[in-house]
Amino acid sequence: MNIKILNSLTNVARERSDTLIIGTHNGIFHSDEVIACAILCLSNPDKTIQILRSRDKKELDLCDICIDVGGGKFDHHQPGFNEVRCNGIKYASAGLIWKNFGNNLIEKVKESYFSEATCDINEIFKSFDDSIISLVDCEDNGVLTEKHCFSFISSFLPLWFNNDKTDFNNQFYNVLNIAISILKEELKTIIGKEVAKNIIINNWKDSKCFNNGILEIPSQTIDWVETVIGINETIKDNFINFVIFPYPNGGWAAQCVPPSIEERFSQRIPFPHKWAGLTDNLPIISKVDGATFCHNGCFFARAINKESIIKMCNISTNIAK
Repeated sequence: MNIKILNSLTNVARERSDTLIIGTHNGIFHSDEVIACAILCLSNPDKTIQILRSRDKKELDLCDICIDVGGGKFDHHQPGFNEVRCNGIKYASAGLIWKNFGNNLIEKVKESYFSEATCDINEIFKSFDDSIISLVDCEDNGVLTEKHCFSFISSFLPLWFNNDKTDFNNQFYNVLNIAISILKEELKTIIGKEVAKNIIINNWKDSKCFNNGILEIPSQTIDWVETVIGINETIKDNFINFVIFPYPNGGWAAQCVPPSIEERFSQRIPFPHKWAGLTDNLPIISKVDGATFCHNGCFFARAINKESIIKMCNISTNIAK
């Protein structure tokens, strides 16, 4: 991604078809305009991004879009501005840009990483705004000090004895690139959670993937805990007690399902305590030839194949009855 930070547009070559010129204020930078710029950068990956940091109205008027300055649509500092969310949280520039460009960015990230998956774009938009963007806005509006994943941005400001505008622009550039990376990863994570929810529910409804309290999931790293616990809270019997999955280093593994979110480090049905910590002796003690490992906490186990890990789960279920 080609990003340039400018003090002025004088003598700057501009090809409007492949360049996006963003105007924002100079001097001290804050999380809200940094994140707003990051959203626009990620939304326009094929364009050269020129960010003018200035308060010169004539130059700002030449920009394609202005953030946090200039009195336009995305400047929450203008007189009389009082745009708020449905929950009463007032917008700052990050939220205003997210409100207008967030859905488009979610679509782009989803297409890049989850092109064949289905998910609720509006739900992702709201969840991301609630958990991150609104906190950035609150910070800038001075109504909340709750930490968020971009709280580090202020630490990139030049030290108190260094007021050279070049240093401010250099640090803005440095922190913007970090913010872009984090923004993308956070979006991937939250989209992945929404996609995972649908996969888990579909597998639960499929008798080939769910039987006798054992649910097969595609990967150890898929977000399953909240969805599985949610399913268990809505049914009266045939609970999900174990999830099984191909193990990254080969073979298969199983993890016990917690009884609730509050007790996420407990198990509805643990593996037998006599298996705890065993490896070489586990096939003898468990009477499962393919068993290879049981965690000391009795919440995780491995085996050489799917049939063996299912057998370990079934034995554990029978012991718990």
